[in-house]
Amino acid sequence: MSRRRRIVLFSPFAPNIGGGSAILKSLIPQLEAFDISWLYTAYRDQQFSGATWIGPGLGGGSALHELSRAALLWSRVETPRLDHLAQELMSRPADGHWILAHNEGTLVARVLMRRGARVHLTVQDDVPDGIFGRSNRYRLLAPLARPTYQQTLKQARSVDVISEGMRRYYASRLGLKSVVVHRFISQLPATTPPPPRANQIEVGHIGNIYAAAEWRAFLAALRAYAQTRRQAARMVMVGLAERYRTVAGEFSEMVELIPDTPEEEAVQRLSRCDFVYAMYPFERRADVFRRTSLPTKVSSYLLCQRPIFGHAPAASSLADVLRAHDLGVLCPSSTPAALDAAIEIIAAKTVPHDQYETARRALFGTQNVIRLANCLADLSAV
Repeated sequence: MSRRRRIVLFSPFAPNIGGGSAILKSLIPQLEAFDISWLYTAYRDQQFSGATWIGPGLGGGSALHELSRAALLWSRVETPRLDHLAQELMSRPADGHWILAHNEGTLVARVLMRRGARVHLTVQDDVPDGIFGRSNRYRLLAPLARPTYQQTLKQARSVDVISEGMRRYYASRLGLKSVVVHRFISQLPATTPPPPRANQIEVGHIGNIYAAAEWRAFLAALRAYAQTRRQAARMVMVGLAERYRTVAGEFSEMVELIPDTPEEEAVQRLSRCDFVYAMYPFERRADVFRRTSLPTKVSSYLLCQRPIFGHAPAASSLADVLRAHDLGVLCPSSTPAALDAAIEIIAAKTVPHDQYETARRALFGTQNVIRLANCLADLSAV
């Protein structure tokens, strides 16, 4: 029997938080030909079975201190902490390294490759324009980070990306060859459609809201839509970030807040909603983000098997998915009239189970495992 190939996986985030971790946890059990050691940095040990904490990341501290340190790192200075992380990863027996190119993960990958390691990169968000470019604190770092980030992608042995839009973007901008790897979903759960409700409309949401203005506009339109039909409006928010609680307070009579909860429980709750909500910000500086990213909530919504209300510009990965698989309605505007018309359409929309299953196979099927396995196998090839 041949030896299982040893892969050291590094993520600059905890394995029990966020969509990126959900994607990794869906793929790793399927990679049976590999012995994967998952190492991560976070502000504290999350005591997650199957992953090992190797200390805090490269950030932290006061805003000024963090910005100055980030500028130093993206200027390609190898700080003692960055050197220590690289040594920690290279001290583990490995046929190759699998690195999440998220924030400091990119910098760790660069150092590893400078020391001769074979690296596969997973890109879930474009760092300079998809993360830094949208940030008030880090946006000035985007021009500094861009050359380092792009050079690191080009030097990797292989790269997988989160969406077809990202694959096209890197191919046209960098001449980079990459493969699309989504989350893996083996099958859709059995769900029961919500009972008809003549006097109420209920909308579900899980995870990140990316812009308060768009969400506020949707809530106002949902309230107005319900009032004209003498209905009660309700929006169930699972895991809403603290910075958006002010908007929730403005619509306290209709917003139900549920803390972060295991996805299985969240799916059970949201599958009782009339439809679910996903959005991308409309502002110009979010252009690269919305064209290249793909919200993990799309896979959660597929598990819910409820129509998706896409509140996003037409040039976005979310719009691409909705158009390709007819899973809901796209509203590329935040005007009251456009939102009202889109809500009316989706409130009456039924998506057959077979359509959800077709989308599952196309987006989240075994081809994702095969593509990733091929990349990891290539790390140990001669």
